Amino acid sequence: MSSTPIYYIRFSKPPPTEYFVGQHFSIVWTIESDLGDQAFWEPVPVTCSLQGCSQLGLRVLSSDQKQNKKKAAAAKPYQQQEKVSLAPDISLMYDPLQGGGIVTKLVIEQLPGKPLPAGTTVDIQLSMILSPNARATATSHAVWQNAYMFSSIWVLPTWSTPIQTTVSKQRHFETESGDQAERILRVNQNQVIHIREDAVHSIARHVWDCGLGMCQFLSNYKADSKYNVFLELGK
Repeated sequence: MSSTPIYYIRFSKPPPTEYFVGQHFSIVWTIESDLGDQAFWEPVPVTCSLQGCSQLGLRVLSSDQKQNKKKAAAAKPYQQQEKVSLAPDISLMYDPLQGGGIVTKLVIEQLPGKPLPAGTTVDIQLSMILSPNARATATSHAVWQNAYMFSSIWVLPTWSTPIQTTVSKQRHFETESGDQAERILRVNQNQVIHIREDAVHSIARHVWDCGLGMCQFLSNYKADSKYNVFLELGK
């Protein structure tokens, strides 16, 4: 097993599990150690991606809408900012100096030229992964899906739980955040395991690194022996 430190992209406030296209919602996320007792103290570029429907995209919203409107009204024509683009993948930046986590306001909308009929419901997920241009190596981790090296650490991605997303003509302004997130373990080239963990600061509710070690052991030695029962010993 590698001795390289592992840090986790983690939702403190996950996306909602039920959503109407056009609603505004916020996520709170950070990058920290497995127990959540140590934040990573370098800026890290992260890509947030919408997966599960090619007809929908993400847009980042200003965290202060009133202040944004005042600036826009006072700006001269050459100072007018372009509207933030709508895309399946958006770039975010982890800033360790923002205590309490990174608050990101988002909206999911239909991409131009790809309308979905009203009443359509699809299941989507949001992923948070180290941006491609920041990866120290092109090869991902042998066990953790889409985990890559940044600087001298492994950065483990996270996925939201499935979001039931509905296209509606009516405006729905309130959303309720989810309370879980997913990580993906690779057992072998053809099999992965989706593991859900609670989005709370509790050592009893997270995926432990000993589970990573156990999965690698099973992957390496399952062809040599047959077992009916496995017992994991914790601290």
